[in-house]
Amino acid sequence: MVILLKIKLKCINCDFESRDLLNGLCPLCGGLMIIQYENAVFYIDRSKPGIWRYSSLLPVFSKTISMGEGLTPVSRIDSVLIKNEKFNPTGSYIDRASSIIASYLISNGVNNVLIKYTEDFTRSLIYYLRNTSIDIDVYVDNIMDIESSDLQFFVNNDIDVLTKPNISVVNIDYVNPLTIEGLKTIVFEIYEKRIDVDKIIVPAETGLLAFSLNKGLKDLVKTGVDVDYEIIAVTFKNNEVPLLRYVKNGGIKLVEISEEEAYSSFKKLVRKGFRTKLLAAICYSIAESLERSIAIVTAGYKTHSSRVSEVKKVIREVLLNKPNISAYMIWKEKSVYSLRAFYKAIKDMELKREICFEIVNKGRRKVKLYRLC
Repeated sequence: MVILLKIKLKCINCDFESRDLLNGLCPLCGGLMIIQYENAVFYIDRSKPGIWRYSSLLPVFSKTISMGEGLTPVSRIDSVLIKNEKFNPTGSYIDRASSIIASYLISNGVNNVLIKYTEDFTRSLIYYLRNTSIDIDVYVDNIMDIESSDLQFFVNNDIDVLTKPNISVVNIDYVNPLTIEGLKTIVFEIYEKRIDVDKIIVPAETGLLAFSLNKGLKDLVKTGVDVDYEIIAVTFKNNEVPLLRYVKNGGIKLVEISEEEAYSSFKKLVRKGFRTKLLAAICYSIAESLERSIAIVTAGYKTHSSRVSEVKKVIREVLLNKPNISAYMIWKEKSVYSLRAFYKAIKDMELKREICFEIVNKGRRKVKLYRLC
């Protein structure tokens, strides 16, 4: 099915129009820039990978960079329904945005980018661009603001950190129209799976995730889809959530939680064997108190480092003798540990560049074939 989409990039406040899809804020009034679709329909193309199955409501480019983002699982922790974004390539819902941004950059022949440092986002976008020819630098006002693990990652990957912007290259901030388009696909997946909920609970630091899901909901409604989710953004008491001021007509409900309540929820998840962030734990707690709700979280299981090291040793042995095979085939060669353990170790090795991969088409699926770097 071929869909010809007309899109406009407009300021949500003053209707200023632009063509720069990475222009996050309006140059006239400082409002948020968003993509609007004309004559749009909602069509799910299941032959495309991950979030790109929703291309009918996404900006489409000549080249697509996909690493398996999206289609994250829905499960339960006790009575709470969760959509676990930990199962994205770098373990974050931000991978959805990185896929679209990377596709835009490579399709437009961009050679150099400067990424403004934002925890999770910067590493995610670097991950999506690392097998391209694009040169990457990172910008931050104060190097002391960078997490030590991120700083080490930049050094190991020969990425320079600058303390001044560079107007001669493409500058990328986390807050931009393409990020919004990527994040909104979470709503599309909940709708596609016909999950029986009417409330979506999301963590809110800046409010961009909640805003994006609200936009995805509006985009669906404009195409005639009969859907009505309530977006509930959860944050700490007295925490400013700046981007929610752009939401009109009460589209998002903001819930504030004390640090004591947050810590109590966090302890509950940790004792169940999960690793997660404090805000994700709050989402779990709020969803537990509400009926017909789903929490958007990033939660992984605790692992024992000694066991992970042993699994990695097996993976290296297999790839030394049989390069360019899938994760499942690596496990089939020496299935001495569970398939889950192999997948977790492979993902960790992939992020640390201990193993490399290429993506090939297998029928209608895309498969990663691994080798030692």
